[in-house]
Amino acid sequence: MKQDNKQFVMELVLFKLNKGTDKQQFNQAAQMLSEVLETDISGFKGRTLLHTVDEIHWTDIVYWSDMEAAMAAMEQLKSVPAFQSFVSMIDSREITLRHLIPADLGA
Repeated sequence: MKQDNKQFVMELVLFKLNKGTDKQQFNQAAQMLSEVLETDISGFKGRTLLHTVDEIHWTDIVYWSDMEAAMAAMEQLKSVPAFQSFVSMIDSREITLRHLIPADLGA
C-alpha cells in the first residue's frame, strides 16, 4: 500500500491459528472485522491479511492515520464482538505485534 503521507502507522501482527481452527470460519471472522474497521473505527486506513502457502503463519497488516488512532482502536476493539471472534481463533502464545512508522530517508 503506497502511502503519500509520511505520518501513518503500520500495525504488523504475526500469528498462528489455534490448532483445529476452521479456515473458512476464520476468513469469515476476518471479513467481519474488516467491515467493522472500515465503518466504525476512526483512523483506519486499510488492511491486508496474508498467510504462508501452508496456512500455518499469518500476517495481518493494518494501516492507521497515526499512533493515537492505532492505540485507541486497540482499546475500542476489545469490546467488539467481531474482534473477539477473530482473536479467539488465534494462538495467544504465537503473536508478535509491532507498530511501525516510515523511516526518514531524507526525501
